[in-house]
Amino acid sequence: MTNYRKFMEPEYGEPAPEVIIYPSQEMDMEHLARWRKKNDYESVAEITEEIRHCICYPNLMKIDTEDVKILGPQGNVNTRIYKPEGEELFPVLIYYHGGSFSMNSIEVYEYVCRYLAYTGNMIVVAPDYHLAPEYKFPAGLNEAYETLVWTKNNIGLYYGDEGNISVAGDSSGGNFAAAVSIMARDQEGPKIRKQILFYPLTTNYEEEITDSEQHYQVGYFLNYNCMNNPMAHYFENEEDVKNSLASPLLEDNLKGLPPACFISAECDPLLDQGLQYAAKLQDAGVKVEYHILKGMLHGFINRTYGKSFEALELAADFVNN
Repeated sequence: MTNYRKFMEPEYGEPAPEVIIYPSQEMDMEHLARWRKKNDYESVAEITEEIRHCICYPNLMKIDTEDVKILGPQGNVNTRIYKPEGEELFPVLIYYHGGSFSMNSIEVYEYVCRYLAYTGNMIVVAPDYHLAPEYKFPAGLNEAYETLVWTKNNIGLYYGDEGNISVAGDSSGGNFAAAVSIMARDQEGPKIRKQILFYPLTTNYEEEITDSEQHYQVGYFLNYNCMNNPMAHYFENEEDVKNSLASPLLEDNLKGLPPACFISAECDPLLDQGLQYAAKLQDAGVKVEYHILKGMLHGFINRTYGKSFEALELAADFVNN
């Protein structure tokens, strides 16, 4: 059995008073396309209604957007570029959305990407990668990497600094950001300046349940128990599960990776995975910054709590400093 140390020992507290615990999302595998469309529509409507009442809303609407298509292994990847006003040279952040590799879209993350572009005064590139189970590992990940290559070669057309590209993602998107950082190093690809991982899924292969899973596996929005193989829809076989690009925590060599910022929710079954990966990066000589947002649940950056904005501002500050 492999034991990983943690970057710090969390307290495993209870949700903050302002937090609403929404029901866990269960996919309708028999009517997947229809279910996804309904889920996206309801999520966008709900989040838009929340953000419209926030003081930042008028400024978010000033962010320009342009939709482009990036040619990937599975065909075109619809991608949205968010650009602040002005013609200066902007830092660039590629954002990979979360959703268990199988749900959500750039529409669901519209406010997240706009807020990052606004508060960080940076260009955000958000790919709508193909989803599992129709497209299993490593399909979406390869598209995530192709987005990095495209950005390096084309972002100058949008006043983006091709020498200042960072990657970010939440949950399964954080898994992509971590894996793309490894791929870029190993393939001598575009240089990634920094990586920002929001409550990341860092391993799909666990030999025992973690403390955070024991505390929060049911009833805290994300129902997650590693013993139940929760990401089976993403993989063809167990060998893929053990691949370090699917489970970055299993990567033997983490040296030379970009500085990492972890932004985790306290009341999240994935909390310990992030803490373990942060410690392993630190042991490999990678600069690590870690933030645990007390009382928050998995997925909280898609809400409008004070700590939702705090988390996005932490990410923007990390990119710019």
